Amino acid sequence: MDDRYHPGPLQPLRASESLRLFSATTRSPPTPAARPFQQIDTMATALFESYKQWAEGMDVMLMDWVDPTLRYRLSPMQDYFLADFGTVFAVCVGYLTFVVVATLVMKSGMPALNTAPLQFIYNPIQVVLCSYMTVEAILQARRNDYSATPCNAFNHENPVMGNLMYIFYLSKVLDFCDTFFIVMGKKWKQLSVLHVYHHVTVFFCYWANFRTSYDGDLYMTIVLNGGVHAIMYMYYFVSSHTREIWWKPYLTTVQMIQFLLMNAQGYLMVSRSCPGMPYKISVMYLIYVQSLFWLFMNFFVVNYCLSSRKPKAVEAEKKKKTL
Repeated sequence: MDDRYHPGPLQPLRASESLRLFSATTRSPPTPAARPFQQIDTMATALFESYKQWAEGMDVMLMDWVDPTLRYRLSPMQDYFLADFGTVFAVCVGYLTFVVVATLVMKSGMPALNTAPLQFIYNPIQVVLCSYMTVEAILQARRNDYSATPCNAFNHENPVMGNLMYIFYLSKVLDFCDTFFIVMGKKWKQLSVLHVYHHVTVFFCYWANFRTSYDGDLYMTIVLNGGVHAIMYMYYFVSSHTREIWWKPYLTTVQMIQFLLMNAQGYLMVSRSCPGMPYKISVMYLIYVQSLFWLFMNFFVVNYCLSSRKPKAVEAEKKKKTL
């Protein structure tokens, strides 16, 4: 028996049925001028549906590979905004596209934009946000008797750090503004491979953490990264008011200490095979913070060690010529 709704002679049409009949009777065939746009719309819809289907398949494949126990599916945050792979991948591609296209446009003769007013607001917001996340992670850890070393309790269905981890993950989207200010201000010395690599990969990595490792030992990452970023954005805010900042060289040192502590954390998580934390995530976390450590180490050596020797070498060469 066909159980679909069939309105009788005295039965009112449902709203959806009325809309369908109205559309069918009022829809006119497209004009020759509108046909190309209709074809583009049809192709765009088909392309979007194809991308959506591919992204959903990738989401399941990646998450099942990272966490074969499938416990990540117990997370109450699986349907949060920016939780799906399709959106995350699109954001990463959009970010890289902006870096390439905007850089070419700005280098083609476009004048630099004055981003100082925006940064005057942006930097204090980042200081407050990063400070809040750092303090909140410490307080939550103390309330739940977390240790400074792995392996801490992991609650898949009611995570202690879940909401804070989500805020921390979203803050990485806000961090993309750093690149916007650099490119639009034409500050090319700051636009390095390290900068772009760090921003796009940290966003993707914390998406994976948000999906599968959203409780327990992750609090230490929020404390370390949030604390260092609070100091960094404080430096950016101060540097907009004065050029002479005596503690500037120590900023990279603080970042290096952060990565050393993260490396120690990653090593302990891998060696102890902490329950609740997917083992592959622990391994990937360790490899990732290792890459950041060596990249920042190279940056520190080139900018603070070798650069300080060059003036001395030039002076010595001048003295030799005068003798």
